[in-house]
Amino acid sequence: MKRFGFILLLISFGLVKAQQVEDFSLVRENAFILNPAIAGTEGYVHGFGTFRKQFLQIQESPYTAVLGATGQIAAKHIGLGGYLIHDVTGPTGKSGASFAFAYNLPLQKKRSAHYTNGDVDNTLSFGVSISVVQYRLEASQLLLDNPGDPKLFSQNGFKIFPDASFGIYYQWRDNFFAGISVPQIMGLNVNYRAADGTAEIKRVQQLNFLVGGKYAWARDKFSINPVAGLHWENGGPPQGEIGLRFNMYNIFWLGFDYKSVSYGVFEAGFNVKDVFTIAYAYDLSLAKYRPDVGASHEISLGFNIIKSTRVWRGVGPALRF
Repeated sequence: MKRFGFILLLISFGLVKAQQVEDFSLVRENAFILNPAIAGTEGYVHGFGTFRKQFLQIQESPYTAVLGATGQIAAKHIGLGGYLIHDVTGPTGKSGASFAFAYNLPLQKKRSAHYTNGDVDNTLSFGVSISVVQYRLEASQLLLDNPGDPKLFSQNGFKIFPDASFGIYYQWRDNFFAGISVPQIMGLNVNYRAADGTAEIKRVQQLNFLVGGKYAWARDKFSINPVAGLHWENGGPPQGEIGLRFNMYNIFWLGFDYKSVSYGVFEAGFNVKDVFTIAYAYDLSLAKYRPDVGASHEISLGFNIIKSTRVWRGVGPALRF
């Protein structure tokens, strides 16, 4: 038996896009994870952490934890960033680190004193990231279709692979952004070998598109923030999402997203003086054939170190709290 068709392994890691390349409900807060070109485009140091727990009605259901930061070397228009990730999907999982480098090309000088991204209104950014990831297979959790089959694995398997990502990102003030990226460009397959056979998990490249913006009125007291995304990979159907947030006084927001895989996402968040942010998302399956898997929860925390406008005028540094 050269390969084995253990269904749970294929579903949890090899064939489902959401687990091979991380899928987040809070797409704005976690956009940098899929597109390295975003590094530095905020114009300040941004730290973030995200925890996502899926399918609560399933025992030992998947979860993902991410911790990262981005920033900009303003004089050089260079963005840097990185993150650590720990992802568990049943008998398989991965842990890794990624470092990103981006060049933030300014296209137009700043005209608005309220805009926070350095001294430009329009930015076109190109980014690459390098990752090192450890993939895990826990043999004790494998469930074979036929209990009489010989056991393929008697011990846990570990594989370490490098990878890379590339992205392009455009931003116009806080009003519009658009990006395209290709995660896991190298696409090296993960093979677990044992005396009785081999399990191969094929990793595939994926195209990610993300576009969004902001429409404000009443002197920026209220705004509507639309977002749309598209994920496509070779051999699989495209998956899309579209959402809308309503922001009040730049302090509190509510939102709803719809994903083409029949999921509705309810969102809410707080922003404290543009320094601390907390966001929460609740995923609910809208498909009649799988309501029993349970809902998913995601929470994201952010911290910004923002220089005051006095820095741009040459007066001196300050943190805006």
